[in-house]
Amino acid sequence: MICYNLGDFLQKDLQVFFASFKKRVGRSAYPIDLVLIDNLKPETEEYFLGIVCDGATYRDYPTACDRDRLRQEVLQKLGWRIYRIWSREWNRDRDTQINRLVEYIENLCNQK
Repeated sequence: MICYNLGDFLQKDLQVFFASFKKRVGRSAYPIDLVLIDNLKPETEEYFLGIVCDGATYRDYPTACDRDRLRQEVLQKLGWRIYRIWSREWNRDRDTQINRLVEYIENLCNQK
């Protein structure tokens, strides 16, 4: 079973660790699924990390994988930090995926 609303599940699981999120950020056909707001700057809603998932986009657009690589490159050149979660890995071992993401976020926080 592929989870097509992975961003919703991620938000629920990550609320235990992090307070502020925005869903589906961006104006293109390929928005960032979930964005963490920097807890040190909540009043400015500065974005801390963009989380992208496969799922509905990959199901609905056969060429999404090719475009996605380019999208991530462009976003990173614009200063975004991007973390990817694959639904297959999520469905196989959700807890490990959450732990990896939390560890990644903690490492980013320690770099600030």
